[in-house]
Amino acid sequence: MYCDKCGTAISPGVQFCSSCGKQVAASPAATLVTPNVATGYTAPGVAARSDGRVQRHIQLLATLWLANGILRFVQVGSILIAGRILPFILGGWSSGRNFSTWPFDLLPFGLYSIGGVLAIFGLLHIALAWGLFERQPWARMLGLVIGILALLRPPLGTALGIYTLWVLMPEPSAQEYDRMSRASA
Repeated sequence: MYCDKCGTAISPGVQFCSSCGKQVAASPAATLVTPNVATGYTAPGVAARSDGRVQRHIQLLATLWLANGILRFVQVGSILIAGRILPFILGGWSSGRNFSTWPFDLLPFGLYSIGGVLAIFGLLHIALAWGLFERQPWARMLGLVIGILALLRPPLGTALGIYTLWVLMPEPSAQEYDRMSRASA
């Protein structure tokens, strides 16, 4: 049997091409030894079985990060719009006092700085989504880092962070993602 992508000879019972990483027709004989549940490790020289978690969830995960990045830019836009409109509203109520930048000078670093930080995270979320859609090798590590940071934003950020870590963190998922990124290259 030969790989239909690169033409390398494939042994019977193998799930992925050893040369390019493309998944070949799965056969019942291709089942690998599962990890030891008691210790969490496999026997030396035996690969852990991948359950296809990354393959099944990568599109949804990338879509959720893309939506999160777009919503982050909507949030930044609302801060910038409020920074333009709110001074006019407060200026009308001020009766001679200067409140033109009151909500944005409330904190020492200003809400515009918070908007800038949120914009950076929005860019990172969109870059992560693109990397996951394109199966870039660096996207898994970026996903793990951003997923850990997202745990600090309850409730939706925490849920997305947990989902991201559940999909990308286990060692079999790392191996599966590496195979997928090599196959797409």
